[in-house]
Amino acid sequence: MVSPKKIDYRIQRQSARQWRSLLAATAHGLSSLTELKNPHAVMHGIGMQFGSQTTLPACETLGDLQAAMCSVWQDMDWGWVELEENDGTLRITHHSSTNGNLRNGAFGSETPLWVTAFLEGTYQKWLAAMGANDSLCVRQISETDEFGSTEYQLSM
Repeated sequence: MVSPKKIDYRIQRQSARQWRSLLAATAHGLSSLTELKNPHAVMHGIGMQFGSQTTLPACETLGDLQAAMCSVWQDMDWGWVELEENDGTLRITHHSSTNGNLRNGAFGSETPLWVTAFLEGTYQKWLAAMGANDSLCVRQISETDEFGSTEYQLSM
């Protein structure tokens, strides 16, 4: 078991770097709200805002796109992503999106409820910017496992 003192030490030193872009997008999204009725929708919108302010370079291949996305996440210590195209759909597997006690210490125990919506919105924006048809939506298709991996799918 990790002692609370070690967790507190990490929260004070890593939260700002680890969460700085999310906090900026969150502040922007929440500045226009009077009530928070649907946290999933709000965080999806904040993910879209994050995707807008964190643009990806032009990508020629799926591998290029995966590398560009991984670069953003790795810079934030938010894990990595794997993209896989199958039968006209794109499967997006985001690994290590959560950091257990560190995440909960920075944002509280409700974090798992909105982290996935934030990522869903971010991927939606990035893929739309890369030319995905407006009728295609990114949707979460699995629960986040104990290692912080969540699967999403871009489809109709």
